[in-house]
Formats: sequence, structure tokens, C-alpha cells
Amino acid sequence: MEGNTNARKRIDYLKTLVKRVGIDPARVEMYNLSAAMGPRWAEICTEFTERIKKLGPSPIWLVDHKRSGKE
Repeated sequence: MEGNTNARKRIDYLKTLVKRVGIDPARVEMYNLSAAMGPRWAEICTEFTERIKKLGPSPIWLVDHKRSGKE
């Protein structure tokens, strides 16, 4: 369980970093699931995909495409 605790701390820290550079921390998430939780994994993937779609394109992606003229 110590590994999960350390990973959670890293994810929480990562959320503060991405927020500082202008990225919504809702784009970063961590879930603790066992291998037997396949159906729950599928639900989480669907929910997270919907969350990201609602947030729209990543600010990094937008800047990159503007620089390269791919708008």
C-alpha cells in the first residue's frame, strides 16, 4: 500500500504543477483498481473520456497547432 500512497502524492503534486502552467488539473487522475475490476475500469475510462471531451483540446495541443499552422 505504500506504493499507492507514494503514487497518490506524486499525482497530487503533478496536479499543482499542471495548474501552474495553465492546464486544468482535471486532466490528471489516478485510480486504484484490482485486476478483477474490469467492468469498473471500463466505467472509469468512459467517465474520464467524457470529462476530457468537456474540457476541450489541451492548451498545449492548441499552442502547438497554432505554431505549426495546422489550425
